[in-house]
Amino acid sequence: MKKFLHGMLRLLKWLVAAAVLLEVLSFLVIAASNYWIYGQVRDGDPIRYDPYALFVRKDGPRPTAHNPGPGEAKHCQTFWLFGGSTMSGATEHDDRTIPSFLAAVLNQQEPRLPAQVVNLGEPSFNSLMESKYLQKALIENSPPPQAIIFYDGANDCAYFAQLRTSDAHHGYRGLRGMVESYHRSFFGLLKPLNAALYSSFTRELYDKIRQGLVPIEPDSPALRHLVAVTEKRYDYVHQVAAAFGSRFLLFWQPCWWVENGPVAQEVRDREPIVVGRHFALRHNFEVTYEALAARLRDKPYFIDFRNVLCSRTEPVYQPDGIHLQDAGREMVARRMGVVVKERLAGAPGSGGSSR
Repeated sequence: MKKFLHGMLRLLKWLVAAAVLLEVLSFLVIAASNYWIYGQVRDGDPIRYDPYALFVRKDGPRPTAHNPGPGEAKHCQTFWLFGGSTMSGATEHDDRTIPSFLAAVLNQQEPRLPAQVVNLGEPSFNSLMESKYLQKALIENSPPPQAIIFYDGANDCAYFAQLRTSDAHHGYRGLRGMVESYHRSFFGLLKPLNAALYSSFTRELYDKIRQGLVPIEPDSPALRHLVAVTEKRYDYVHQVAAAFGSRFLLFWQPCWWVENGPVAQEVRDREPIVVGRHFALRHNFEVTYEALAARLRDKPYFIDFRNVLCSRTEPVYQPDGIHLQDAGREMVARRMGVVVKERLAGAPGSGGSSR
């Protein structure tokens, strides 16, 4: 009996050591991949807890350049821009984000549409998180804006490929584990440890492996449910915006993986894409992107920017094929400015004529 107990104790020690080793290895893989793709070992910017939106940037909304001065603001329309890190701006320069470039287009280029542009982009946000953040913004700010603009597509596809649920968002497993794990099993009595398992690097690595290796079937029930729920989210935002007297516009963002317009081959050859070329990663992104775009295409608020960067004469994407370089953000903002001026030139306070 003593020998048996000694053997069980040794086995338990080896199991614990193996679990720790797997977690350390998973951490190293994730940290290395973050550095390889994003140039930093951490995923995303510093954040703080927010009771309405779950989490937001630690320092609050990012400043926008090229807005009118305080004395002119009362004669301008206000635009709120929501999105993930592509909207927030994957750059250290506040004046090189999409909102800042858009503010320059609206306020400085004829025909001018004077506007106060507010950058409410949040790293890692998707349509689920943005709809929550919009509620927070409407509760805390008055008056409401003339326009509410979402710039979406990439994060909804990426998180669905990882988690295969319409509830997917950054930190989904960890947050859900903290809320549900206590009653989910007997092991849940050890709340801190159980919650840590749900948010472990091992689980995160498993999700990312599934994102890249396990294909999503185009007719899968999970994908159909995602499409239906996402449509309801955007329809809800459209209705809420109208109730506040605002206009809602959804720009379906361009991504290197899903472009199907002609791009100069010389430019394609120079683009530093390091992910998405192999295994199921690109397939999963394309299948989800296509399914969502097909369902939303006929909505009055939907603007398809899938191929808006195909006319580029220089590389505009960062290595992940989603985030943009300065030239890409400026191209998107210029085209966005054209659409905004066409659709909102006759809105109250714009000084334009009705369309």
